[in-house]
This record gives sequence, structure tokens and C-alpha cells, in this order.
Amino acid sequence: MPFQPDYDVPEERKPYTLMGDDRGIGCLMLHGFMGSPYSSRPMAEYLSAQGITMHCPLLPGHGHWPDKLYKVPRQSWLAEAEEAYHQIRGMVDQLFIISHSMGTVMAGYLINKYRDFRGLVMLTPLYDIPDKRLSVMPYLRYVMPWFYPHMLNSMADLMRQRMLDFDPTLDLDDPEVQKNIPKMTRVPTSGLAQMVQMVKYGRQFWSKLDLPVLIFQGGDDPAVPPETMTKIYNMLPSQDKHLQTFPEAGHELMRPFEPVHEQVWRMIYEFFVERAGGKG
Repeated sequence: MPFQPDYDVPEERKPYTLMGDDRGIGCLMLHGFMGSPYSSRPMAEYLSAQGITMHCPLLPGHGHWPDKLYKVPRQSWLAEAEEAYHQIRGMVDQLFIISHSMGTVMAGYLINKYRDFRGLVMLTPLYDIPDKRLSVMPYLRYVMPWFYPHMLNSMADLMRQRMLDFDPTLDLDDPEVQKNIPKMTRVPTSGLAQMVQMVKYGRQFWSKLDLPVLIFQGGDDPAVPPETMTKIYNMLPSQDKHLQTFPEAGHELMRPFEPVHEQVWRMIYEFFVERAGGKG
């Protein structure tokens, strides 16, 4: 049974399934920590228009302000990814997977367990935590329930992006909005602890992903240092792997506000068609 949130999720952030044509090629899309299906939907609409069936679940605790992550266990994210796999697997003959940021850990888990994916696309995969100070979260959660990432210079820009992503009408220079920033951006330390543990969990999978892999990285990524993606690339045993770097792009290089998004979408489609036996 797919995740049923007990909080309001804006329509554009809900799960989607977009049907392709009769070629039987499909793709499971997995979003990252504090993300939602909203970030990949324009790309999914493009791929669906090219004939690819697309499905993206909403991970528990996501789709709203990050306080909804309070006491959500990482096992529920893996379970939702697995539920989504079973949903789309019955719809298509050839299945691919696209994963963004922390979603790559769930992708690694599914590929290692089911081994019937034709290829993997990693969008800015998460190998390490974005700030070393977050490593204390598994211990801090017992004494401090909330963390305010906007107070860290290393995460301030990322949190501003997240706020505007959720509500583009926000005026971040408005004193009233600034007063509410701590409440809007606070993240439960329990949720951050789960993210830290997911990062560690993912490291067991990279050396086992022996399938075609396409990795995208942005040179101006505030969440994932580009050099960590090189580490993942070097660990992959596949002979069919490619690392594509866009020096000016950020963490969400598949989104329309990034100038490189059209190139990213086109490369993903070509990757699918070529690994699906050239059907297209």
C-alpha cells in the first residue's frame, strides 16, 4: 500500500505515474531528502512524451515543510521505494531507475535486491553528508529535537532554495517572513539522523552495481561536493559507466531553472533507448 500522508501535500508534490507508449520501457524515479516528486515531474513529462512510462513515489515525511520528518524512520523510505518498484514493474517489460541525491541509496538497495533493472541514472548522488557537523545528529537527537540549518553558512543557500521551491511567492527579505524562517526550515534531528545513517548504509552498494550507469554532477552543488561523485564512479564495477559534469549547475540540474536541463533530459532518454536494445 503506497504511503498515505496524515498532513496536507500540495497537488504538485504528490506521487505521479505517467504512461508512455507500447514499447514497454519504464522508469522508477526516486527523489532525495527533503525533496518530492515535484522536482522531477517536468523531466518525467518530457520522458513520457518520448514513450517512457514514469513513476515517482512520495517518501514518508516529505512533500511539505521538513518538520514532517519528525520520527520518520529510514526503513519507511526504503519500504516506499520498494512499494513503488512493484507498482511500476507490472506495467513495463524493461525497467530503468533514476535517483536524485539520497534517492541513490534507495536505488542501490533495489538494484541489489531485484537485479532486473536495465540501467541506473544518478543525479548528484549522495556519498557523504553535506556538512561534517551533521554527523553528531544520531546522538544529538536524544537531547535536542530540532535543528535549524539556516544558521549554518554551508546550508543557508540550500535552505533558501528549499523555501522558495515550496512557496515561490515568499519574499525572503520581508521581516515577517524572516521571523518565520526558523519555524519553516527547522528539521527534526531525528530526521537528520536517519539521513546520516542512510548515507552510511548506501556505501555498501556502490561496488555491487554492475549495470549501465549514467552519473550527473553539478560543479556548483551546495549539497553534494563534486569530488564525492568521483569516488562513487570509481567504485562502480560496471564497464558501462559515464560521469557527466556541468561546472555551472547546482544540486537539481534536471529542473527547468537550470540551463543544462534540456541536455540532461536528452542524455537520459538516449541512455534508456540504447540500453533497451535500441528501440525508439
